[in-house]
Amino acid sequence: MYSAKNATLSMNEKTMDYVTFGKGKKPLVIIPGLGDGVQTVKGMAMPFSITYRILAKRYKIYVFSRINELRQGYTTRDMAADVAEAMETLNLDAAYVMGISQGGMIAQWLAVDFPERVQRLILAVTTAKPSQLARERIEHWQKLSQSGTFRDLMLDIAKHSYTEKSYQKWRFLSNIMGRLGRIKDEKRIAIQSQSCLTHDSLEVLKEIQCPTLVLGALEDDVIGVDGSKELAKAISGCQLLILKHSGHALYEENKAFQEAVCEFLN
Repeated sequence: MYSAKNATLSMNEKTMDYVTFGKGKKPLVIIPGLGDGVQTVKGMAMPFSITYRILAKRYKIYVFSRINELRQGYTTRDMAADVAEAMETLNLDAAYVMGISQGGMIAQWLAVDFPERVQRLILAVTTAKPSQLARERIEHWQKLSQSGTFRDLMLDIAKHSYTEKSYQKWRFLSNIMGRLGRIKDEKRIAIQSQSCLTHDSLEVLKEIQCPTLVLGALEDDVIGVDGSKELAKAISGCQLLILKHSGHALYEENKAFQEAVCEFLN
């Protein structure tokens, strides 16, 4: 479906899992959130193509994981440099870029440090600097990833990422996934969590020149809706859209999310 393919890039002694899908010619780069610390996008081409099917009809989509060789002290800015290198390796001179949650933190640095790579920017359920709420959530997930079970971690992420209504639907699935899965690399999620906690791009956001859309969720129980508002205020000429009846997982929960992205990119 939608020419979905799984692949791994090799670049300067680093490897990065990525997936591609979509019927369009114009490239859209998606940078996923902290879930990448639990599992990279390896083998996820088909599920992603179904989740993003509205966008897949119009664009050639690339979803990049973080590199597999993460080291202590690796920052969201370092991760942005990796995405730029991946784009260069794949001859993607410039693309539309969408960052979700932690991916949005990375996308901010990509637009600041590599402006020639980003034609239009979408920052979804993300922030320039983690709020007290975001810190509490991330630190709790950090602890669960090191000492709890995979099931505990999956259920807690789902509980705070979905609205109450959606959570009832997803709880069963998260429970099953939690029982079947395991935390493959405790170091990976610890490094990525830490990079979220130390992320602070507030002073440089004024350097972003490309058209930008900030998408927030009214019921975001991970970063809070104020993070989206503060972000939009700091980027000149930025559009802000807060979706109602949506939590942190608004890209899965709300069809209006992909419709809003299409409208902005057109």
